[in-house]
Amino acid sequence: MTTATYWQAIDRFRAVVAADPDREAVIYPQGQTASGLPDYRHLTYRELDEWSDTIGLHLAAEGVGRGTRTIVLVLPSPDLYAIMLGLLKIGAVPVVIDPGMGLRKMLNCLRAANAEAFIGIPQAHAARVLFRKYFRDVRVALTVGPRWFWGGPTLRSWGVPAGSGVPGTRTDAGFETRNAKVKARFTELMTALSDSRRDSDHRAPFDSFTLRDRVPAPADELLLIAYTTGSTGPAKAVEMTHGNLSAMVEQVHAARGRVEPGTSLITLPLVGILDMLLGSRCVLPPLVPSKVGSTEPAHVVDAINRFGVKTMFASPAVLIPLLRHLRTHRTTVPTLHSIYSGGAPVPDWCIAGLREVLPADAEVHAGYGSTEALPMSTIESRELLGGLVERAHHGDGTCIGRPAENVQARLVAITDDPLPTWAQAEAREADLVGTRGIGELVVSGPNVSTRYYWPEQANVAGKIHDGETVWHRTGDLAWIDGEGRIWFCGRKSQRVHAAGGPMFTVQVEQVFNTVPGVTRTALVGVGAPGAQLPVLCVEAEPGANTTALSAQLRERAAEFEVTARVSEILFHPKFPVDIRHNAKIGREQLAVWAGERLGKDDRR
Repeated sequence: MTTATYWQAIDRFRAVVAADPDREAVIYPQGQTASGLPDYRHLTYRELDEWSDTIGLHLAAEGVGRGTRTIVLVLPSPDLYAIMLGLLKIGAVPVVIDPGMGLRKMLNCLRAANAEAFIGIPQAHAARVLFRKYFRDVRVALTVGPRWFWGGPTLRSWGVPAGSGVPGTRTDAGFETRNAKVKARFTELMTALSDSRRDSDHRAPFDSFTLRDRVPAPADELLLIAYTTGSTGPAKAVEMTHGNLSAMVEQVHAARGRVEPGTSLITLPLVGILDMLLGSRCVLPPLVPSKVGSTEPAHVVDAINRFGVKTMFASPAVLIPLLRHLRTHRTTVPTLHSIYSGGAPVPDWCIAGLREVLPADAEVHAGYGSTEALPMSTIESRELLGGLVERAHHGDGTCIGRPAENVQARLVAITDDPLPTWAQAEAREADLVGTRGIGELVVSGPNVSTRYYWPEQANVAGKIHDGETVWHRTGDLAWIDGEGRIWFCGRKSQRVHAAGGPMFTVQVEQVFNTVPGVTRTALVGVGAPGAQLPVLCVEAEPGANTTALSAQLRERAAEFEVTARVSEILFHPKFPVDIRHNAKIGREQLAVWAGERLGKDDRR
């Protein structure tokens, strides 16, 4: 009989519940105030614990348990956190994906997950029903919101704690009565079904009906499947183990100097889960996950000051408008002590600007990570602005700091070939000389995923085995200085294969981004690999004189060896960016556009 398990880090959450049950866990927008600003409600740690227990019990009654892959398509909300905690309490495996990648792409990804349970908003279930062939293994469906034309329970039909204020809920306090009925159903089913049948479809045994009598799952057992967005390559299903996620909690805590987070502003759900385990009051500002860049900065400032936010994680798409708002309105955020950026490189001018508008003792950390490993490295603004930015402007790349706690970083020679073993990687070490020491960054550590669930080929291309250690190939190009700091030079897949040798995007772009009138630049290659023409695409500031700007950029190119080969400059009205963070430049699309432009001009 399958042993009933849970994620051991849940013990941290339960410790907060025991110590301070009435502390706000999730503070979320609901409606508006008379002044037009968002109004907020909250769930306490006790309410969230009870609600997630109820969800876990009901899901277990449906046969969801240890190892059950469960698609979760729910917007950031109290519902999402209660569902995720409920799944983690019963050892199920949430499958999370960004629907903004596009319907067809998302359907193909989700079909590969072979999920047995599906929890989603009505629109997600409509896709599940209309495209049934992609979800043939789904046997449990839970609707978050109104049920349209399909069966199965709704989240609201299971109830929530009395007085929680979650919209549309039944606010009855009969949790014990309801859960007693669920347990009774367990007993009936145990009588009707044999243990062998239970084990054959991997459902949790029905005699394991409490959530407190479970044992922690092994550290190497699968806990979460998270899909990459595919913004810089094919989307992949990343396996995260119980140990990986537990290590993330420790690393987030270490990054803050092991100081309690207090109140956090949450723009990424996973960060919210990690912060709850550290006892944070998690504030969810109004935002659309697929359009983070459209978040209203006035609402962010209001949330920070209303709730005394001490720390926040955000992408440049949120931080840049926030900085502009603080400058324009001369607003202060006196409680904000630390900002952690991620999702894409944050411009150095934004970091410098935030230092100017934040309290003198505040910290701004530029983070580097990926779905496979979060975080990989960080650097605080004081070190970055202490001479490292100037080096970036002269062609050294972007300094992304030292590896995170317990993370190891190395370089391998640039190649698109698989490197199954570390011995094969070492055999190519001499090739690093030809790229001036710039290679592909590989990392290992307790928070680093060691395999992909799908596609299998990604494991061949993306992992290097070194005895018991598995190195993750990041696909990013970098070099490491004598002080152990990593300098990011660009994506491997986006390098330009020019006649005189490879050119690296970020390393080149940072030189040009300093020119007045430039919003941002992107280096792309046009033509056949090995003879590609290096083309600089430029997004100019509104009203800029592009003729004069082009001359300035050519002068700048001649100043540095890394930019000397750039001869073509094209102005683009607005760069394509990634879905999740609205910040990563779509250089592949720009390369196609540049090729079309140059082809029309009969230039190759």
